[in-house]
Amino acid sequence: MKLSIPTQLCGLVITVILLFFFLMQRKMNIKRDRHFLRCIIVTFIVLIFDIIATALNTYMPEDGFYTVYANRFYLVSTTVIVYAAILYIAGEVYSRKIYNIIFYSVICFGLIMSFFIFNPYITTNVITSKDNGLVIYTEGSATILTFGTAFLGIILIMIGSYVYQRILGKKQAIAIRLWMAIWTSFAILQYFRKEMLICSFAISLGLLIMYIALEALDSNLDRVSGLFNWNGYLRYVEERKKDRLPCQIIYLKALDSIRMLDEKTITKALMDFNRILLKRKDLVSFKIQNNEYLLILKPNATIENLHSDYLKYKHAFPIIASNYYPFYLYDSTIIENQSDLSSLIDGCFEQTNLMNKDYLEISTKMIKHFKNDILIQSYIEQAIHQDDLVVVYYQPIYNLNTKKYSCAEALVRLKSLDGKLIPPGEFITLAEKNGMIHKLDEIVFDKVCKFIKKNNMEDLGLDYIESNLSVAQLCDKDLSDKYIKIITNNKIESKYINLEITESAQLDHRNTLSKNLNDLRGFGVEFSLDDYGTGYSNLNYIVDMPVKIVKFDKVMIDSYFKACKSQEELSKRAKTSIESSINMFRTIGLEIVCEGVEEKEQEEVLKGMNVNFIQGFLHSKPLPESEFIDFLKSNNN
Repeated sequence: MKLSIPTQLCGLVITVILLFFFLMQRKMNIKRDRHFLRCIIVTFIVLIFDIIATALNTYMPEDGFYTVYANRFYLVSTTVIVYAAILYIAGEVYSRKIYNIIFYSVICFGLIMSFFIFNPYITTNVITSKDNGLVIYTEGSATILTFGTAFLGIILIMIGSYVYQRILGKKQAIAIRLWMAIWTSFAILQYFRKEMLICSFAISLGLLIMYIALEALDSNLDRVSGLFNWNGYLRYVEERKKDRLPCQIIYLKALDSIRMLDEKTITKALMDFNRILLKRKDLVSFKIQNNEYLLILKPNATIENLHSDYLKYKHAFPIIASNYYPFYLYDSTIIENQSDLSSLIDGCFEQTNLMNKDYLEISTKMIKHFKNDILIQSYIEQAIHQDDLVVVYYQPIYNLNTKKYSCAEALVRLKSLDGKLIPPGEFITLAEKNGMIHKLDEIVFDKVCKFIKKNNMEDLGLDYIESNLSVAQLCDKDLSDKYIKIITNNKIESKYINLEITESAQLDHRNTLSKNLNDLRGFGVEFSLDDYGTGYSNLNYIVDMPVKIVKFDKVMIDSYFKACKSQEELSKRAKTSIESSINMFRTIGLEIVCEGVEEKEQEEVLKGMNVNFIQGFLHSKPLPESEFIDFLKSNNN
């Protein structure tokens, strides 16, 4: 007796302190919070009944009405805490629909158990010490039924923590197992040392460990602003996703200009803004990385009302107004990986003109485009690590003077694991954006060199193969060293290589670009200027670059022939401009390739303008390597 009551009181104090801190901290009102609160309350009830039952067993007759039913209430409350723990896991693992089925099943089972425990024909006896006459413990059919059910529940909980560890998370699963292990260990200890009534204390101790591991220390709060943080957002949206409920959000993206403001001004403005968000009852506010905000709309909130209020805040806090832009997403649960949310916002920010728009609603089309980018990026990553998924096609280029196919352009395709070919228009821009274009183009260039090595270029009638250089590569200071090494390793002559550089390469990287080009040209590599007329058209740019060939883009060629048929003054100017450009380049010794030629009449006109080469579907589409070789053997002979 001297040991049991103080121990139970300690458990009660722990539970009360736990309840106090849990109620004091800010919560998102998600299921996990409600389930954990239920566990605390039931533990409190168990301890109260345990203390009452022990006191009555000591000071009241053993077979008295109050004594008997106090013990039975204690036994019932002990089974309830097991049910509460089962429901805690079920709430984390299952959807609302399945959880409700489990909840009502547990209630029914609990009522049946209570009926048996309170049945007067089910015995519960108070056992006293023969030495000092004090009450030590209770036993009987009701006790056996209670603790048997409890152990069965503990086993189910332990199994569930292993089966659903991926959903629960490793940390939470371990905390649950530790709680059950403490409870079981203390129960076994009490069985062998019957004077130690410590099972109830074990429940409160295990709950304290759960709180420290998962619920405490405001792990879901941003300490500076008092708003919820990114971890809190993930918990919230995961629950909504599990219950198949929509999650409307407003993402306040910080613009670059915030970095140009002084820290003191920014801090004050953000603190004022945080206080406004904390007062809102119609949304849950999160402060995430880079001082950006996520606002989750509650069911009674609308984007129109919130945005109207946000505009009012803009006038009150001009720093926020000039540095944050709202993006509205009708349901964030449709994003499989929430870490992609920031990338989705960034993509919409870059691709959309935000002028004259108070906020941008992210449409289904935008999300579909984003998901497609994620898929394409996975294809690029697979191809880089498995270069047989990088496929090189060759498009023959027709020489108008020799009437043979004297060169070709190497064009990259990606192959997915299921054999589907992805054209360059779907992945080049994305590869340049994420930096994977460097490795991808190196793989293509190496494959071109291997093609040259294993084929006799003179027998095929080829003077060279063109391989593209991206803008990002031209700005790589190690480009020339890498490409010279690839040529050297393949043991081929550099005269068979022509590298296409795009005119969209910006002039602010001219120093690096010029060094790479000069180093490669010194090694014997020739260059073509690709897509003339679609980028930064500048005569100095063309004169300064060590190019041998200028390629007119299909857009320019189509525009020219369209202008030939038109009588408009602007069309006449466009026609004259293109003709003058071709004449000028031919005068200064540059050769001309016209891309996208699809009609014989176009070829005849271009031939009359002293164009050297024709590239387009008129002669051939891009061909896989084997078909390309057969095409050359058939046509050049």
